[in-house]
This record gives sequence, structure tokens and C-alpha cells, in this order.
Amino acid sequence: MTFRNPSFTFCDPRDSEHPVLYFDFVDPISYLLSRKADRAGDPAAIEWHGFELRPPPQPMIDPGAAEWRRRHALSVSHPTSPSIVPWTRKAHELCEFARERDCLGTVRRALFRAHFVDHTDIGRIDLLVEIARAAGLDPSETKAVLDVDRYTGTVLRTRQDALGLGVSDVPAFVSRDGRLEGPAALREIERVIDALEANTQADNREE
Repeated sequence: MTFRNPSFTFCDPRDSEHPVLYFDFVDPISYLLSRKADRAGDPAAIEWHGFELRPPPQPMIDPGAAEWRRRHALSVSHPTSPSIVPWTRKAHELCEFARERDCLGTVRRALFRAHFVDHTDIGRIDLLVEIARAAGLDPSETKAVLDVDRYTGTVLRTRQDALGLGVSDVPAFVSRDGRLEGPAALREIERVIDALEANTQADNREE
């Protein structure tokens, strides 16, 4: 099976009407904001882009590290870390495949749940294929695109562009108004998402 190289055009969120939230699937703060944003009810209000906290060949995150435990402590629902904190490149590649199939939100939620609730190793292609199948994607095609690294370049370029914007940690919320980044900015990011939710509800009432 032959695949074209997916096109990729960087859109600076500072010039866009939609803010961008950079996230990683093993980050509990990203998971917290993912659930909060979904409750806002407007999936188009925020653009989601993956940002690997520890891209290979850097070592994987130690779930017992004090800094990592502090990050989990900020997420009330998940104060402890799963025993495995895998590399997430393949999970982000799956997200880019899902983006092309118009089911990014479904797959994003499924991957967060797989890591934090089911404690699935989301670094394994075979388990990612099962997650994709449950989300409605074709498992054979999913395995093929992950095996041939079809979206590796997209994931790497997204991260490089984020670095160019000054992003070095997740979650990072980038908009026309500036950048909010890291666990210390959690409450500020939550307030912005609350404002988006309020605007969405007001627009719905007007309709």
C-alpha cells in the first residue's frame, strides 16, 4: 500500500481566530483541559495540536519523579501516574490520521482515556490500532499508516513550529492575546476555556 506524503501548512495561532492548545497524551493537565474543553460544547473553538514532552531518543518520563508527581497533584481526578509513561509520537501520528478522517475529537478522547483510565501503553502500535478501531477507523489502514510513519513528519514539524512560538511545555494555549503555558498557567487557561464556553452558550441562545 502506498501513501502520499500528507500536506502540512503551519498557521500561526496568533494570526488565527481559533486558539491552539498544544498538549501531550501523558500529561494529566492536558487531560484535565481536554475534558473541560469538551464540556464547552464547541469542538471548533480550539485547535488541538500534539507536542511531545519527551520525544525519542530522550528517555521516557519517570512516573515516580517528584516533578511529575507534582504535575499529577494538580489534576484532582488523577493524582497518581500510570506505571508506564510511554513515548507518544505514534499516538500523535494516530491523531493526525484521525484529523484527516474528521474524527480527531473522538480519537483524542479515546487516547486520553486509554492512558489515564485503562492504563493502556499508548506507545504500542497494536494497542493504538485497537483504540482506532473502537473509534471507528479502519484497523488495517490505521496499522499501515503507523507502520510506515506516514505522519511522523507532521508531528515533528508541529512540535518545531510550537518551539518557534516559544512553547516548551504543555499545556500551552496560544492565541492572538499571547501564550499561557505549563502547569503554573492551569487556572488561567481554565478561565479562558470558561470564557469560550460562555460565548458558545450565548451564540446558541441567539440562534
